[in-house]
Amino acid sequence: MNEINNKFTIEHYESQLKLHGYSPKTLGWINGRHNLRYYILLSQWTFANNSLLDFGCGFGDLFRFCTKNDYQIAYEGVDLSSQLIEMGRHVYPEANLWHGDVLHEGLQKNYDFIVSSGVHNLKLDNTWEFIQATFTFFDKHSNLGFALNFLSSEVEYTLEHTYHADPAKILALAYKYSNRVVLRNDYMPFEFTVFVDKRDDFNREIAVYSDFLGYVK
Repeated sequence: MNEINNKFTIEHYESQLKLHGYSPKTLGWINGRHNLRYYILLSQWTFANNSLLDFGCGFGDLFRFCTKNDYQIAYEGVDLSSQLIEMGRHVYPEANLWHGDVLHEGLQKNYDFIVSSGVHNLKLDNTWEFIQATFTFFDKHSNLGFALNFLSSEVEYTLEHTYHADPAKILALAYKYSNRVVLRNDYMPFEFTVFVDKRDDFNREIAVYSDFLGYVK
């Protein structure tokens, strides 16, 4: 089944690439909102040259966002589509971009953080199973945490080809991997981002995570 879904996904985005070339429209982004999504994806953590994998990176535009805004991140991007990666390498020759089906082929190393933007927006035959597999994969290959964004089911209308996730269902899934979870639906009305912070050791005497102990008097 994953071969069918991979083929569908690759064909979808590469057909859009033929129409739009290097453009946010190829990836389904309009009105510059992808930059806001990038800001939100990185909003929960302070980076100090941490490694980050951008899963389903498209052209690798998150690399430009990180560089422009001086995030201290060792960025890598991976995507199913070799054509998107080829274009991304042309636009960002200094970025570490590569293509492959790492969800099923695995990775040779871990990253401090893994993020994905828009990866689950395209409706597949088994989108929910894909989401579950992604969470498990991100947990296995991240050291400190991971974040994903979704189109919300709490919307005024839906499109035939898009997948709209139930925020409550995604939150319940996130809690399987850590008790330190954030769901943000405060930046766009019909989208949300979930963060799973794996640094969930806490002071058991007062039940507070260590970086918040300074506020407990």
